[in-house]
Amino acid sequence: MYFARLTNFLLPSSSWLQSQIPFASSGLDAPHDFDWNKVTPSKHVEWQPCYGDFKCARLRVPMDWTGTSNEADKTVDLAVIKVEATVPITDPTYGGAVVLNPGGPGGSGIGQVLRGGFDVRTILSAGPETDDKDAKHFDIISFDPRGVNNTRPQLSCFPNHLEAAAHTLEEQAFGMIDTSDTSFDNLWASKRAIAEGCSKRAAEKGIGKHMSTVPVARDIVEIFERHGEWRAAEAQRLLRSMPADIPRQEKAIAVDRTAYNPGQEMVQYWGISYGTILGATLSAMFPERIRRAVLDGVADGHDYMAGGWSTNLRDTDMTFVKLAEYCYDGGKDNCAIWHEDGPAVIAQNVQDTITDLRSNPVSVPGDAKHGPALVTYNDLRRLIRDIVYMPLRKFPFTAQVLHELSQRNGTSLAAWSHSQRPATLGEPLSAQCIADGPYSASCIRPGGFDWDATSGIACSDGPGDRLDQSKEEYREYASLVTAQSYLIGASWASIQMPCTAWHARPHWRYDGNFRNKTAYPVLFAGNTFDPVTPLANAFLMAEGFEGAGVLHQDSEGHGMTASLSMCSARAIRAYFQTGTLPGKKGGLEDWDGMGALCDVDRFPFDGYDAEGDIPELPEGETDKALWEAWVSLNRGWF
Repeated sequence: MYFARLTNFLLPSSSWLQSQIPFASSGLDAPHDFDWNKVTPSKHVEWQPCYGDFKCARLRVPMDWTGTSNEADKTVDLAVIKVEATVPITDPTYGGAVVLNPGGPGGSGIGQVLRGGFDVRTILSAGPETDDKDAKHFDIISFDPRGVNNTRPQLSCFPNHLEAAAHTLEEQAFGMIDTSDTSFDNLWASKRAIAEGCSKRAAEKGIGKHMSTVPVARDIVEIFERHGEWRAAEAQRLLRSMPADIPRQEKAIAVDRTAYNPGQEMVQYWGISYGTILGATLSAMFPERIRRAVLDGVADGHDYMAGGWSTNLRDTDMTFVKLAEYCYDGGKDNCAIWHEDGPAVIAQNVQDTITDLRSNPVSVPGDAKHGPALVTYNDLRRLIRDIVYMPLRKFPFTAQVLHELSQRNGTSLAAWSHSQRPATLGEPLSAQCIADGPYSASCIRPGGFDWDATSGIACSDGPGDRLDQSKEEYREYASLVTAQSYLIGASWASIQMPCTAWHARPHWRYDGNFRNKTAYPVLFAGNTFDPVTPLANAFLMAEGFEGAGVLHQDSEGHGMTASLSMCSARAIRAYFQTGTLPGKKGGLEDWDGMGALCDVDRFPFDGYDAEGDIPELPEGETDKALWEAWVSLNRGWF
């Protein structure tokens, strides 16, 4: 009886509760003018409203978790963001927090939650099919890792955003490693010039020696520790405001359920791409802390920590094989490059178009908005590098571009290329930047992805042997990587180039073997043809964690949300709700552990319009909220 009263008192219909919990359906339209400098850093999480319906905090953590370096007395202020659960923390169905990481390395967790935090909350929290006794509702949290965007100190390789924008245009002009006879030499000199100065400044500031994956994993543990501390205090605050006639015993149960457990707070995590490296490191180093961990789009941790980046592209080029097949199946009305003679002819026509553009760039006359332009083979390869990540969403546009190019029309590609110019190009320096001086946080405009931090993290995680690598030795490595993928090999081959001159070495680096037994099993997930994290990696990494499961989504693209699959959405929800791994033992070929295969509900060129209305629920499905949340992530999470 009193449990019912306790729950009713905290229902969302209560005007009191409406002042405690945001109920926005999506964070996609949240304003982006929040001033992080006005948030006072604290060793405790002190949430305040931000970006409309979100909560933000700046959590102060040690720069050196080991306390054994010259930076032992320095700190890092993590920018943290939260979408609150739809129930208060005193509710029996409150399931705690889930921390997200968008990958990279260098991706912004703040941006990730702003784009999809409310949708993730819908997907992971209890739905209509969940048994009341198992129902859980989660807070969704993420953060900008060390050196990234709104976290301080920020790693910046350029004195201000104008210099960074100018450099981006310069490197685009160089092309990729194999674009011309001079492109490798230009990129080698350019990237090493940036890395040389940037890494030395970062080391002098301290952050350059403390932004490898290991301290970030420890930061996640600290976020959960401080969340547990906040949870207990917040529960006490809520319980004090409850009606006096609710028995002490009922309140005591709520206090016990929300109590802070110092040194024992459990971790719940969903990481994508590089986020799987972070999640695997977290699971290997702190196995007793893992309650839930979904590692989605799995990178080979062994290769990554060895500085290889050489096992990523085995399935990339199958993406365009599938493009031709889907195009033919979709029909003439849905695919601009359709041909009645079938996929083989479509694929050959695409190849002919790409080959022709290499030697015959297309001129595009100016219009009322943009001046005249030239579209090149390099522009098309940059587009391809982008679209292979999200084929369901982006294949139709790709087909339109290819069709136009086959007619010597570069209008769509020119428009896309223009949209890729740095957003800060031409934006004047602020008065605060001029006052604070070069390389200050006010001179760098935070964005969604931080390429400076990519080098700082990736080069720190590697063993450092690239510092001894000659230009010719790197050229040989780049040739091997380039040969792995016609589509994006040349782009991928330059990622490790800054590491040949990155002098900041990490104080704490992971050198383990990614093997351990976690408190609860880890779930690895991969697509049939992922362009940069092949499915084989999911099985490889799962072998190291006792009891781990694998979810195989039969699709293309990077990460599960690259496609629409209610099967995958239900599997992820069930795992977070109950800890149950999807499928059964031996459920996947050549895998003895728990495994499941999920089909998808939509295919490229089947009429799905990523810019149009939300498509209808698949036949036989009834959970509209789950479907719409997954579609929303497909459209805007990356």
